[in-house]
Amino acid sequence: MKMEVTFYVGGKTWKETYEVNDRESARRTAESRNPTAKVIAMNPVY
Repeated sequence: MKMEVTFYVGGKTWKETYEVNDRESARRTAESRNPTAKVIAMNPVY
């Protein structure tokens, strides 16, 4: 499934889309690629 992850850091937000198996995989991937950013939303993309 595709998950769109929204990040926040330093007053800015941005989105990245990942192809993962489940929500937890999306969170782990997002946090490893952007260690200083806070994940504020994760939504499936259809």
